[in-house]
This record gives sequence, structure tokens and C-alpha cells, in this order.
Amino acid sequence: MDQIVNTDLGSYLRQMRERVRPEQMGLRTSGSRRVPGLRREEVAALAGVSQTYYTRLEQSQTAHASPQVLLSIARALDLGADERDYLLKIGTPVQDPHQSAPQDDQLSASTKMLMASLGNVAAAVLNYRCDILAWNSLYHRLFAPHLDVDVPDDAERRPNIIKMNFLDDNVQSLYADWAAESESNVTYLRFISGNHRHDPRLAELIGELTIQSEEFAALWCRQRVSNCIEGTKLFDHPVVGELELMYQSADLQDGNILKFYHAEPDSPHEAALQLLTVDLDSVHHR
Repeated sequence: MDQIVNTDLGSYLRQMRERVRPEQMGLRTSGSRRVPGLRREEVAALAGVSQTYYTRLEQSQTAHASPQVLLSIARALDLGADERDYLLKIGTPVQDPHQSAPQDDQLSASTKMLMASLGNVAAAVLNYRCDILAWNSLYHRLFAPHLDVDVPDDAERRPNIIKMNFLDDNVQSLYADWAAESESNVTYLRFISGNHRHDPRLAELIGELTIQSEEFAALWCRQRVSNCIEGTKLFDHPVVGELELMYQSADLQDGNILKFYHAEPDSPHEAALQLLTVDLDSVHHR
């Protein structure tokens, strides 16, 4: 039987309701509350639906709702854009649960050419599960010099960036703020899971991380959602020291994702990043 990613609508609504303070929504409070956040009847009133109907959604007695109702609930729960999109995904039926992204994890010729041209940025191509399908030498030297450079070519040994972040001490130690990085990874994986609820390989990845990492399990249960496609990260690299790098993600035509890191031009961080392009071993042996 195929595994299904746990994207339960009722559980998500409950988590989101409990984090909203009544005063955020302009509600007066009197006396103490037994539970944090809004009451179910308050969410129902703010969303313009009956309390009975909302309760059925939260208790998973009703699995889906119309987009209009879900948008009203999103406003009542003060959801952000990514959280609202995720609610719409998990609150509506999957049109074809057997349809999924390509399973062969192949790179198009144009993607291979693009990777070959990116010499001054650290770049990798990921599938939506965050398996690394290809990386350039700078990305390899930045994140995983302890792994063979050709390991992404081997489907059996191919690294997964989220698994590395939680289960590989070498990668964990790169981040100046690993707690923020780990939360970012989990909120992104939760966002992705909304599109791929019936992917057994994604469910297997989440299950493995839940078992092997207490930190991952705790963060996954919080059900926070964010599509982390750009930002800044601070690294503490064992070879070149402190690095502040900007990152961006871009969807490619072959269905994969380009992730690349670059530094501010003419900054010490750019100089440090460029140092990683140098073959230090050959320099030391001259």
C-alpha cells in the first residue's frame, strides 16, 4: 500500500487556530482560557461558517471544503500567503492521486549546460524532495567536501539536502544558526508536501527523518509552512571561515529546482567564496 504524506486538514486547522491570539483579530477577552488561541466558535464566526461545519473540518469528519470557505478560514486564522496556499492544497481533493512529478530524476541538456556555466556561484539542481541531482564544484566544496564529488550521479547514494542538514554533523556545523536553518528546512518540506500528498518516496523521507531526528519530529508536528525560495544565510566554513551568502531558487523547465548561493559583490564574503574555487590541495603541494 502506497504511503501518503500526513497533510491532515483538521490537524493543520487546529494548530493554526491555537497560535492566534484573540486580540490579533479584534476580539475582546474576559477571564482565563483553557486552551491557547481562538475558540472554534470564534473562528467559525470570523469565517462566516457555522460552528458545526467548522468543527467537522477540524475533527476531520469532513475532509474537504470549497476554495471560498478555505479562503475565509485563512483570513480568520490570519494565515500568511504560503500558509494560505498550503491550506488550499490540503483542503481540496487531489485531482489525480496517481499523477506525480517525473520519477527518473533526469537533467535536460539545457540544465547541464547551465550548471557548467555557473562557475562563480555555488549551484545545485534538486528535485522537489530536495535530492541533489547535480552540483557544481563550488557547491560541493561549500557544503559537502567530505562526500565524493560524483555522488549525485548515483541514484542509490544521492544526497538529500534536508537529510544532510539533520543527520550529517559536517553539514550541521556549517550554519551559524542551525536552529533557524532546521526550521526553514521543515517549513519548506511541509509546503512542498501539499503538492505531493500521494508520493510514497516523500512520505518515506519524512518518516525516516521523524525516526532519526528528534529535532525534525518536533518541528514537523508544529505544521509551520513557508516556501523558502530566497534569503541570506551565515556560514562558518572550516576552510574559509565566515561567509554570508544570499540564496535563491528557480524552477527549471525539466521540472527540477536550481538552488544557488552568491555573495555581495566586492565584499570579503565574495573573496572567501572565490577562495573555495581554488584547488587548495594543489597549491599546498607546489
